[in-house]
Order: sequence, then C-alpha cells, then structure tokens
Amino acid sequence: MTDKTTIDQINKVIEDYFTNNTSATQIPVKELMPAFIAAGIFTKDIKKGHPIRKILRELDKNNELQQIPFVYAERREENTYWYFIPKNAPKPTAIYKQDENVSQQKEIFASRNINDENYVIDLCDKVLEQKAARQKKFTFLLGDMHKNGKSKTELPVDAYYDDFKLAIEYTKQHVESESSSKRYQKETVSGMPRSEQRLRYAARIAKTLPVHGINLISFSNTDFSCDEKNNIIRNEANDLKIVKKALKDYWSEK
Repeated sequence: MTDKTTIDQINKVIEDYFTNNTSATQIPVKELMPAFIAAGIFTKDIKKGHPIRKILRELDKNNELQQIPFVYAERREENTYWYFIPKNAPKPTAIYKQDENVSQQKEIFASRNINDENYVIDLCDKVLEQKAARQKKFTFLLGDMHKNGKSKTELPVDAYYDDFKLAIEYTKQHVESESSSKRYQKETVSGMPRSEQRLRYAARIAKTLPVHGINLISFSNTDFSCDEKNNIIRNEANDLKIVKKALKDYWSEK
C-alpha cells in the first residue's frame, strides 16, 4: 500500500504543476512522470507512466482515489484513462484530444471509406439525403456493470438519423464462428467472453431503442453479395436497391 508521505509528494507535484500552468485544465498522468522523478517519488519511468498508474489503480481498487483530489478517471469499456485536473475542477465533458491511440486512429481513418460498415452507412446517407451521426451514444443505452462495480459504458449505435429517429446497425457474419476465435473468447470488462457480450448488447440495443421512440434497422453482409472472406462485393447500383428497400418507410421517389 502506498504510504501517506508518497501520496503527499504526488499531490505537491501536481499542485505545483497547475499553479505554474494556470491555463492547463487536463493532463494525462504520464506527462508528469519527469516531475515525479525529479521529486524523488520514482527512480525512472516505465511504459510511459506505469509507476503512477499503478498507484492510481491501487487507490481505485481500495476506493481511496480521493487521497489524490486532482485525479480524474475516464472509464471506457476496455480501459481506464487517467488524467490530472485542477483541484475542485468540474469533470471534463469531452475526450481529451491526445487520448486517442494514434496508430489506432490511423487505422480507423484509413479504413473509413473502405470498410463495409461505413460503405453501408454511406449508402444510407445517400438514400436518406442526410449525414448520419456515426457511433452515436445515448445516456439511456448502457452496457453491463464493469468489474469495479462503479461504472457502465454507453453503447454506441453504428449510425443515427435524428430527423427520422432512426438507428442503423451493421453486423458481419464471419466465415469462422466468432465463438471459436481467440479474439471473441477474450474476457471483457464485464467478465464474459466478447462473443457473448456482443449478442447481449445487440439484443439490448434492439429492445431499448424502441422504448425511447427510436426505430432500428439492421443490415448484415449477408444482405449483399460477398466474396470468400464475407466482405461485400461492391456494386453500388444493386446495393442501393437493397438499402432503399430496407429504408422504404423513410424516403420517397422524387
């Protein structure tokens, strides 16, 4: 257990940082590792902030995060992202701009116009003549309680059209069963295999949205012609017909 002297030293370093950087409102904990090392709290950095994260996780586990009043934990489905904010400052309402994993984001942006989910949503945009809000989250649509027993993650829908109160979900049926793949057997933060969680969340989304006046239309790669890897073989003219048929209640011929 981290002793009180170490906690006091950590708080002093953080307080000095915000005193000297009055415009700072939020900073990843790893950014203060040089200052912690200079203060003699740690001897070296490991894995970009692991020593301070280890202490925060320990305090969190014992419900003692309040010992460091500057700490802010942003809990997501897979990970907790740790930050320091000024004492008594309100919790941030937006994701920290440097929080996103750079390599992961490059992959997302590189595939944005080529993966099947975005392709199908692009077709929906064209049919409905609107741009969907992608990965839209709702405060009433939540995942299972995390293992820490304190938080839940807002579940996103793939696309949402507010004017129509319409959500779109796209699922891909794999050649290989999801339940047999290593990735989907991995345990999630709620303590169940990913394959089971995906099915549970899909059912929850389908059940919860209509209660709040939102209709849901689901597409699958099996609705379209696919190659041997179950990727959609893109024939926009034919694919538009499929999407138009599914969305027939939301558009009209001009």
